[in-house]
Amino acid sequence: MSDAIDNLVRQWTTLGAGFGAEPAVDTPDIERLLLDTARLSPKMSRLFVMAATWLNIYGDLVAKHRLKRLIRDELKAQSHPILGLLLDEAQRGTHPLEFESIIKDLRPASTPYPLFESERRSDALVARARRRASEISRRWNLWCEPIEFKTDAVRPASWFMSRHPQLIQRADFRGDLRASVVAALRFDPGAGESESRLAELAGGSRAQVRSALRNLEMTGRVISRRVQGANRREVLLIDAA
Repeated sequence: MSDAIDNLVRQWTTLGAGFGAEPAVDTPDIERLLLDTARLSPKMSRLFVMAATWLNIYGDLVAKHRLKRLIRDELKAQSHPILGLLLDEAQRGTHPLEFESIIKDLRPASTPYPLFESERRSDALVARARRRASEISRRWNLWCEPIEFKTDAVRPASWFMSRHPQLIQRADFRGDLRASVVAALRFDPGAGESESRLAELAGGSRAQVRSALRNLEMTGRVISRRVQGANRREVLLIDAA
């Protein structure tokens, strides 16, 4: 297993996904974790299946505005259909569809091919992947067999939230813009330098972010203050202030 995949597996393990690896100590940046999963899951089918399972159960923890911004700014086009398929699989059975606002901006691969590298090694394996491909994978031009969620291999929320209490806020916010504002402040350097910079990194308009900040200040989660000698307001998380 490569160092990059090993690190990815440790992050998913600390979020309760069943890999049997040593859990990462730090709270993962969930949105960037999804980008890295899209990049590397073709090398490891279990990574894709466990990520889809976790998202099907805990999709509310994803900061969706910020994820859309990160896809636009940090994910190369060849990984877009992989993330699209992952999110499409993960939202099966959810009402309303959990990730539809993100998926609508992603496109299938330009030509069809097997999702997993292990099935690209010979013409016979490619033909088998095409023959066994699920309907949903055909929509994304990424052939793979139907995904069966491994719900018995995912720990309850209480287990990983006791390790990472920051995630309790995400559960309260259920993926709305407040989750993206807090995630940007926590993980994106310079996000709190001004409201305009925060809006850019959180993926919302300035008016939307200002409204989210009013709620976050009222509930004691952030501090917003005018910078002395400058025409801007900086924003700090309470636990980082």
